[in-house]
Amino acid sequence: MPTDRPVDDHAVLGQRAAFGPGHTLEATATRLVDSIGELRADGCLPPAIRTTVTVLPHQRRLDIRVEGLSPHTDPDRTQIRTVMNVLFELASFHNIVVLDDHTPPLFTQRILLIGTDGLPFAGLIGAAVGDVEPLAGLIFDDPHDTARDPSSDRPPTTGHQ
Repeated sequence: MPTDRPVDDHAVLGQRAAFGPGHTLEATATRLVDSIGELRADGCLPPAIRTTVTVLPHQRRLDIRVEGLSPHTDPDRTQIRTVMNVLFELASFHNIVVLDDHTPPLFTQRILLIGTDGLPFAGLIGAAVGDVEPLAGLIFDDPHDTARDPSSDRPPTTGHQ
């Protein structure tokens, strides 16, 4: 028998997502920068791009800036879309998005592709993409409780790849 809220106890749960020591937003950004480097070394990302990942702890947001692509050199935007999708999926591996009506995602990601003029020409903003999993057995404290999250008191931090 269907219920009114069949997804309240489910989430898009990234494969590398967790709470607790070693899983701050800053640590997530560091792992993301490392993963971007691995993908570049494996040939899955163009070698010409430069990425900057900035943590905005008060907004619980990861800003990912990408330089080195252009709609002038990629008029059908195939490479542009591929890079945005790869980075979005990569960051999604670290996120938890509960499918209820009141729990915000662990973080939001904002990916901006920056042109040679310094202005964004493409963007992708959201929380995560992935399989929906039950939350049963997962200890899910409020990840936004800044009294327990020391990263929320820190200024933005940045990593490059």
